[in-house]
Amino acid sequence: MRTFQKIFRGKISYNKIDKYVNLVRKILDPDDDIQIEFDIQDDYQIIKINVFDRVLH
Repeated sequence: MRTFQKIFRGKISYNKIDKYVNLVRKILDPDDDIQIEFDIQDDYQIIKINVFDRVLH
């Protein structure tokens, strides 16, 4: 499992958050499962992306 986390300080637009998430998704294998957690407050936003690698047998 890999984790990508970014903290945006201050007011930030959702377009910039979407841009960050899309950039992370581009570098991942499309078959991997991802889970996106977010904590949005007035003065900061925490975006956490957990990537569960697929297992090949």
